[in-house]
Amino acid sequence: MKILWISAKNFKCFSEIQLPSEGSFPDGLIFVEGGNSVGKSSLFDAIFYAFFYDPTSAKELGTKEDLIKRGKSETEVFVAFEVDNKYYLIQRKHSRKTSVQAYLMEIEKKAALEGNIKILKKISEGVPDVEAKINRLFNTTRDKTLNTIIVRQGLVQALAEAKGAELRDTIYELFQLEDYRDKAIEIVKGKKLLLENEKDRNAIDRTTVNIDFEKTETKDRIVGVKKDIKKLEGEINTVKISSSKFPAVKDLQDLNGLTQRIDTQSINIDRKTRKLQDLAGKNGLSYPFSDKELESKTKEFDKDMSDLQKKQEELRTAVEKIIKENAGLERDFETFTNRKKSLGGISIEKGEKARCEVCDQEIDETKLKELLELSRKNIPILAQGIEKKTKARTNLESEIHQLLNEYRSKLRDKKELENLSDDLSELTEMEDMKKKITKELKDSLIAFKAKSLEELATKYNLSSFEELFDHVQDLGRDLNLKEQEKKHQLNFIKERHSHIDTLEKQIEENKKKEKEIVRLDYELSLLQETQNYVEKFIAEDIISNRMLANIQQATSSYIYNFTRGKYSELYLQPTRTKTLHMSIKDEETGFVKSQSMLSGGDKAAIGLGLRIGISELLKRLRPLKNSPYQPPKMDILILDEPLSSLDEDRRANVIEGLVSEDKFSQIFLITHTNIRKKFRTPYITIEYNKNTRENKATFNVSRTEIEVEAEE
Repeated sequence: MKILWISAKNFKCFSEIQLPSEGSFPDGLIFVEGGNSVGKSSLFDAIFYAFFYDPTSAKELGTKEDLIKRGKSETEVFVAFEVDNKYYLIQRKHSRKTSVQAYLMEIEKKAALEGNIKILKKISEGVPDVEAKINRLFNTTRDKTLNTIIVRQGLVQALAEAKGAELRDTIYELFQLEDYRDKAIEIVKGKKLLLENEKDRNAIDRTTVNIDFEKTETKDRIVGVKKDIKKLEGEINTVKISSSKFPAVKDLQDLNGLTQRIDTQSINIDRKTRKLQDLAGKNGLSYPFSDKELESKTKEFDKDMSDLQKKQEELRTAVEKIIKENAGLERDFETFTNRKKSLGGISIEKGEKARCEVCDQEIDETKLKELLELSRKNIPILAQGIEKKTKARTNLESEIHQLLNEYRSKLRDKKELENLSDDLSELTEMEDMKKKITKELKDSLIAFKAKSLEELATKYNLSSFEELFDHVQDLGRDLNLKEQEKKHQLNFIKERHSHIDTLEKQIEENKKKEKEIVRLDYELSLLQETQNYVEKFIAEDIISNRMLANIQQATSSYIYNFTRGKYSELYLQPTRTKTLHMSIKDEETGFVKSQSMLSGGDKAAIGLGLRIGISELLKRLRPLKNSPYQPPKMDILILDEPLSSLDEDRRANVIEGLVSEDKFSQIFLITHTNIRKKFRTPYITIEYNKNTRENKATFNVSRTEIEVEAEE
C-alpha cells in the first residue's frame, strides 16, 4: 500500500493542500520539513482524518470544530492510494452544522498516478461502512494501523528510556497483546458462564434428605389410612347386617308411594264432592241428584235465556227508532244553524243582497227577518229534543248491556249444570281408583304378613310406618356414606402411591443433578486453571519465548545501521518480577551495556531502531503460532520528529539507514533540521507566509548533483 496524493481544503491551519501538485508521491523516503508550528503534523492529521476519523470514537484529532480552519464553515479531504495494484480515492468532509460524511471509490490507475480523478465505481458510503471497508482493504484495524505506521517523537523517547514494567507495558500496548489475552479470557469466561448457567439449571430445588423424609411420612400415612379402611369395612358390615333385618328401602318406598296415592285420591274425592254439593245448592237441587232433575233445571235456564234475548231485541228496536228520530232533529238543527250564520250578517240597508239557502233566489228584507226569527225560535227547541233523545238512547243501551250480562251469567250456570253429570262420573272413577290402590296396598302388605302399615311397624318394634321408613332410610344413608368414605380412602392411597413414585423420580433426578454438578464443578475448576494459564502464557510464553526473540532480531539490524555498526544486538530479558530488562552489545568494546550505561544520543538512536523494528514486526508477526493472521497491507511509515535529540553524525547515520530501508513502501520523515540537504531525496516543505497569513505545503522532487553543488 502507498499514498499517491492528498488534497484538502480548510483543514486546520491550511486553506488548501495539493500534494504533489502533479503526479503522485514516489516510493521510499520522503522528507517533511519546516519550522516549528507550521503544520507538519497537521498534514498527516489530514491523512488520518480521511481514512479513520469518527467524532464518536477518534479523539486523537479533537472535535469536529477543531479540524475546520478558523473563519471557515467546512472542511474536506481527499486521499488517493494504492492497494494490491488497485487504486482508490477516499473522501471525508463535514461542516460546523453537519455530520461527518465519508465516501470510498475505486479510480482509474493512469488518472490516479497523474494526480487526477476518474471514478470507476463507488464502493461504500457513510462513516461505519467506509471504516469497515478500509479495515478489510488493509487487513487491519484503525488502532493497529496507527500503532504500526505512526512513530511519534514522544513514544520513541519513552521507548528508549523505558525500564522494567514500563518497557513491558509499552510492548503490550504496541502489539495489542491485551486484546489477545482479553479475547482468550473472554472465551474462557464465556465457557464458564455457560457452565455456570448449566449448573444453575441443574440446581437442586429440594434436597434428597427432605424428599426421603416426605416419602417416609407418606408411607406412614398410607399405613394409617389402611387401618381406617379396615375399621370402615367392619362398620359397613355391621350396617349391612342391621339393614338385612328390615324390609328393603325400595319395598318401603313402594308402600309409602301407594299410601301417598291413596291419600291423594281421598283429597281429590273430597274436593270433587264439595264442588258437586255447592253446585246442587246453588241451583236448588238436592244432593245427590238425578238426571231428570238436571234436565228440568236445564229447560228452565233455556226459557230464562230466551226471555232475555227477546227483551234485548225489543230494546234494540226502540234504540234504532230513537237514532232515526234524532237524525232528523240533527238535520233540522244544522239547517237553522247554517241559515242563522249565513243570513245573520247581511245588511239590506247597505245594499247587501240575501238569498234563500234552499232555492238560491233573492229575498227581501221582510223575508229575511222572517227566516232569521224562525231560526232563533227553532234552534233551542231542536237542541232540547236532541238532548232528550240522546239520554233516552243511553238509558236503553245501558238496559241492553245489563240484560246481556244476565244472559251470559245464565249461560255459565247452564254449562256448569251440563258438566255436573261429567263431574259425577269423574267422582265415581276416583272412588274406583282409590279402591284399586287400597287393594294393591293390602296385597303388598300380605308379603310382609301384615294387614296394615301400622301392623308392619309394630313387627319391628316401631310406633309408626313413618318411623320404620325413616329408620331404614337412615341405615341406607349411613351405609352409603361409609362406602363413599372407603372409596375416598382407597383413592387417597392410590394418589399417595403415585406421589411416592414422583418422589422417587425426584430422588433419581437429584442423583443425576448431583453427578452433573460434580462434573460441572470439575470443568469450571479446569477453566479457571485455563484462565490462569492464558494470562501466564501471554506474559511468559508469547512475550518471553516468542515476541522478545522476534523483536530482538527485527530491531538489531536497524540499530546496527543507525549507529554505523557501533551497536549490534539488542537483548530483552524477562525478570523474575515479570518485567523486562533491555541491554545492547557494544561492538567496539565487546561488552553488553544496560540502558543506564548509554548516552542520550545512543538511547535515542536505539529507541528509534527499536520502534521501527516493532512497526516492521507488527506488519508480519503472528503473536500466536497457529492464528489465522494476514499481514496488514498498510506498509507506510510516518516518523514524527525522531531526530531532534540526535547529533548531526547520528542523524546522518539514521537517515542513511532509512534511505536504504526496503521493508516499507513509503517513509515520511518529519523534521525541522537541515540534515535533509545532504541527501538527494524527495521532500515536502511547509512554510507560513507572514504577508498572506497562510500555511503552504509544497512537494519537491529529489535534487540533482548540480543543484546540491550549487547550494554548497
